Amino acid sequence: MEKGDIVKVSYSGYVDGKLFDTTDEELAKKEGIYNPGMKYGPVTVIVGEGMLIPGLDEALLEMEVGEERELELPPEKAFGKRDPSKIKLVPLREFKKHGINPVVGMPVTINNQVGRIVSVNGGRVLVDFNHQLAGKTVRYILKVEELVDKPEDIVRELLKLVIPALDVEKVKVEVKEKEVSITLPGEMLIPLKNVGALKKIVADEILKRLDVEKVSFIEEFKEEKKSQ
Repeated sequence: MEKGDIVKVSYSGYVDGKLFDTTDEELAKKEGIYNPGMKYGPVTVIVGEGMLIPGLDEALLEMEVGEERELELPPEKAFGKRDPSKIKLVPLREFKKHGINPVVGMPVTINNQVGRIVSVNGGRVLVDFNHQLAGKTVRYILKVEELVDKPEDIVRELLKLVIPALDVEKVKVEVKEKEVSITLPGEMLIPLKNVGALKKIVADEILKRLDVEKVSFIEEFKEEKKSQ
């Protein structure tokens, strides 16, 4: 693979011999980590752009389609080393102000940082903002399932990556000479925030990857058929 390639990969991650993450639904059920709210199956990533932990991103640059590797990654190539400065005391009153009763092990988000409550004692709450797997050596089984290289497929995958809420099955993509045309039901964009900025990101990525000069978004609104 080369930096910037769009690929579909499957993987399973283990720490201390236990599965903690996988794209395989059956394996997740078997190992007791199945999450019904999660979509399983190969995931799309852009090689070399930090969408995976460093060790996996680096491995992809050396792999080919259909290849599978087992990798043992030290903390610095996985979820980082533990940083004592990321363990902080937060006054209990800060939680009470928001109606939260802090409990050991509870995940919390403070100032856009995700952490876990380590202890609650004497009006003070100790929160660890390190990743749960920081400082751990992890083992991954990684497989490159597919290289996305057809222009229409590249556009669809970029849409899914940038605007995951879109139902791409309802989007029509046409690539003609120097132009890409994306037609989608207008109502799909109504619930989204910053639609203009998202479309600009998609367009920039398309212009960077395909030999085209123009990207057009066409929003269709059709008359609803009234029941008789």
